[in-house]
Amino acid sequence: MNRLCIFTVAAIALFGAECRAQRLAVGTDAVTWLNFGTMNAEASVAVARKVTVNAAAEINPWTFRTSRGQMQNRQQSYRLGIRWWPWHVYSGWWIGSGAKYREYNTGGITKPATEEGDALGIYASGGYSLMLTRHLNVEFGIGVFGGMKRYTEFACPKCGRITGEGQGWFILPDDITVALVWVF
Repeated sequence: MNRLCIFTVAAIALFGAECRAQRLAVGTDAVTWLNFGTMNAEASVAVARKVTVNAAAEINPWTFRTSRGQMQNRQQSYRLGIRWWPWHVYSGWWIGSGAKYREYNTGGITKPATEEGDALGIYASGGYSLMLTRHLNVEFGIGVFGGMKRYTEFACPKCGRITGEGQGWFILPDDITVALVWVF
């Protein structure tokens, strides 16, 4: 992960200086906010006419108590990647890929069991960025996240009784996106 961070910073430093219309964008995803109030932000910088480097973070520290018990979808997630835009950056269709890390604790939502753990892997995504004004875009997208996870399963969100643990490979749909993006 450290090598990926160093590579990204080096790419921005080397290619960003040559980019005449260098632009920065920041955004937040409405669908992620609807996931139990998961706070999120993404920043990207154009390193070429058709390429951006992106970094994103999500955090959800909330636990909800209901008449059925406790439920949570707590997580912290970090993503570093690159996007290719066939036309121009921040306009039209895009595809992207990168590395992602997620620490999570999910349970009590559809069943009483809870799983917590760490997931590290790669993601691939695609979407469309609709320009509303010179500086404001709405971005639509979807992706998949796959890699290795290490986890512990509990009988319920509160009890702490371990019912299983392990590690394994996974592939999941990820990042259904309807985001507001401000382009500088």
